[in-house]
Amino acid sequence: MSDEKKRRVDRRPRKTDRRWYSPEERASAVRIVRESPGRTIRDIAADLGLKEDTLYAWVVRARKAQIDPDGSMSDAARRRIWELERENARLQRDLDFERKAKAFIRQISHRRNDSR
Repeated sequence: MSDEKKRRVDRRPRKTDRRWYSPEERASAVRIVRESPGRTIRDIAADLGLKEDTLYAWVVRARKAQIDPDGSMSDAARRRIWELERENARLQRDLDFERKAKAFIRQISHRRNDSR
């Protein structure tokens, strides 16, 4: 074998041992993601010793199963529900921000009134 061919072979990624996870382990990991709204999938995956992509795929699959358990909805309908959920989450964040901003303004207003 020539030196060039050896170099090409050496550059190939090596297969690693894959770990298989039971449905219970997957469900537990997805549950942790759902119950930890302030944490990223990356952080949770690192804590659990998983690859980020693996955990993300499990979360997406679980979300699809939750939206359409029997798989009878069209892709367009599932996509629409997904979009509405994202919009709902965004509106919820906006509302939380507005509440915090109002509380902050009230606090500043009280400080100004108390200093007079």
